[in-house]
Amino acid sequence: MKNFILYDSTGKILAIGTCQDSDFELQAKAGQFVMEGIANDGIHKIVDGKVVNKTPEEIAADAPIILPPEKQQAWITNEQWEDIQNRITALELKMT
Repeated sequence: MKNFILYDSTGKILAIGTCQDSDFELQAKAGQFVMEGIANDGIHKIVDGKVVNKTPEEIAADAPIILPPEKQQAWITNEQWEDIQNRITALELKMT
């Protein structure tokens, strides 16, 4: 078994994993490269065929944007949506 790092021409790590020795070269598709090793795509990149640390700015730029709870999407059921519509209709009738 080999640990592999799949990356692109910019050095961005696309995937990490393990595979059979015989499947190592099969990991990379067109425009991708594979090397043996261990990395963390959150803090590493590939430069000249070596795993190096990203700068703090690169790490921050790649970090997912996490919205505060009040700005996150909420999922409701059809029944809940119908209840909201019924309440709005009832309020509209009270105002007329």
